[in-house]
Amino acid sequence: MVPASVALLLSLLPMAVSPAAAAAAMDTAERETLFRVMEAVSSDRDWRVESPDPCGAPWPGLECKPAGAGGGDANAGAAARMHVTRLDFGVEPNPTCKDTAAFPPEVFSLPHLQSLFFVDCFTNPAATTALALPAPANLSASGLQQLSIRANPALSGTVPPALATLRSLQVLTISQNALVRGGIPPGIGDLTSLVRLDLSYNSLSGPVPSQIGQLKSLVGLDLSYNSLSGAIPRRIGELRQLQKLDLSSNNLTGGVPDTVANLTSLTFLALSNNGLAGRFPPGISGLRNLQYLIMDNNPMGGPLPSELGGLPRLQELRLAGSGYSGPIPEAFGQLSSLTTLSLQDNNLTGPIPAALSRLGRMYHLNLSNNALGGAVPFDGAFLRRLGGNLDLSGNSGLCLDDRSKVRGVGVGVGVGACRGGGDGDIPSSARSSSGSLMTTRGSSQDSLLLGLLGPACVALSCFFALNEHAPY
Repeated sequence: MVPASVALLLSLLPMAVSPAAAAAAMDTAERETLFRVMEAVSSDRDWRVESPDPCGAPWPGLECKPAGAGGGDANAGAAARMHVTRLDFGVEPNPTCKDTAAFPPEVFSLPHLQSLFFVDCFTNPAATTALALPAPANLSASGLQQLSIRANPALSGTVPPALATLRSLQVLTISQNALVRGGIPPGIGDLTSLVRLDLSYNSLSGPVPSQIGQLKSLVGLDLSYNSLSGAIPRRIGELRQLQKLDLSSNNLTGGVPDTVANLTSLTFLALSNNGLAGRFPPGISGLRNLQYLIMDNNPMGGPLPSELGGLPRLQELRLAGSGYSGPIPEAFGQLSSLTTLSLQDNNLTGPIPAALSRLGRMYHLNLSNNALGGAVPFDGAFLRRLGGNLDLSGNSGLCLDDRSKVRGVGVGVGVGACRGGGDGDIPSSARSSSGSLMTTRGSSQDSLLLGLLGPACVALSCFFALNEHAPY
């Protein structure tokens, strides 16, 4: 006869073991798919032997959830099953990728997968692998919400048109994969759940498809550092939720479409290093949330738009190397949030607006290589605050009306005060053998060699960088 205590123990065993075993159980087909993916990508271990029940003892980079947390099974008996919901490859402690790693299309057959990451995974130039997806019919049931394929120099191919079938995608990143070429599929506009789209730092070509205007929920769009060409589509202005737009470093031409003024949620706009020309849209001052406007190196031409002075939250304004001419607008002195102003390498003329000196948050100002003239309007406090972050070089008409402004800053200005004269106003003893002007070492304040690019003018070429006592 079995003792009562033993009988009680035996009756409890199923309750202690079976629920745990049931919770750890995976669907056989799903487990087999996972093993095939691991064998294609990683050699960190013998996955079949060392991890026969992956969700029962998950490893870094693998996340499993029960059916109730990420979508149910078809029958109640499978309700306790665990499913793969996230896979993360390439960066420790996640599974690293072997030298012969191949992109595994079968990963999209994991029925409950929500997040998939390949970061710094396919890196062997001798073993390139194609970015390939299964047929659209095999993707339609996917619940994938986040796909990140980033920093894979040995990944080749195109952005697959079949991506348009992944209608649940909210975040799509295919970035820093130098061998990913071709165009952006127009079907990208079908991914209407997208919140962020990043296709930057690839070798993409062709136009920015107008269908991108269908992505009404988009908050971030980054297509920078590709070879995209043609005009910025007007439909970009339909993305009313957009906060970040980066199209820099492409081959885009035409103008900035006036519909950009509709993007009133924008905080970051970068269009640098393209072939854009013409004026800014007249409604640009309506972008009241804009904090960063980065548009260097475009053949824009014409005058600087004074409307930019109406952007109250603007922190960085970079318009260098874009052929602007005429004066710096007085309205720029209204940009009370401005920390950085870069207008170098243009054709600007006239004086520096005195109002710039009242911008109390400014810490970087570059007006070099223009044709500005007149007295530098900054007081000593402003000059000391900017220190080496001030560059006024290459403006032959600029001069200092009061050398006392730079006392204690570490720059001697023994000559070159504003006198309105020519070379005759400059003592020959102050001129170096190269024709530059220098201060006299014997004077109490003047101990630095200053290059002057015009008569009776001091070129302040990042001179505070020479002073170890200047505040930065």
